[in-house]
Amino acid sequence: MADVTLRQVKKSYGNLNILHGIDLDIKSGEFIVFVGPSGCGKSTLLRSIAGLEEITSGELKIDGEVVNDVPPSKRGIAMVFQSYALYPHMTVYDNMAFSMKIGKESKAEIDKRVRQAAEILQLTKYLDRLPKAMSG
Repeated sequence: MADVTLRQVKKSYGNLNILHGIDLDIKSGEFIVFVGPSGCGKSTLLRSIAGLEEITSGELKIDGEVVNDVPPSKRGIAMVFQSYALYPHMTVYDNMAFSMKIGKESKAEIDKRVRQAAEILQLTKYLDRLPKAMSG
């Protein structure tokens, strides 16, 4: 886990300003949810933190290191997308653990984090199911 800090982060597409000087501190281990109407910049903010969008100006730090120019694969950040991109052949547990396995986390850390997230999301009893066995 890592601290994430944004200072005056802005994102524009030409003359269209999407993010307007965002200041944000996310401490390691915090569970954060961004809520707002469609088009308000939630996805752009998350994509910027993950490195999938280049910020126009400002500073983005992960664990105290400025990562504005660090590629997504080196940031250690993962996202859960609105369109559920689940691997149908993998259990709920394995889908939740997938990005951490790629990031080479220890098995014990992966298990701990998956179970913590599952408890928060009230998914613990579904961890051994395949996505097709889930609904809603």
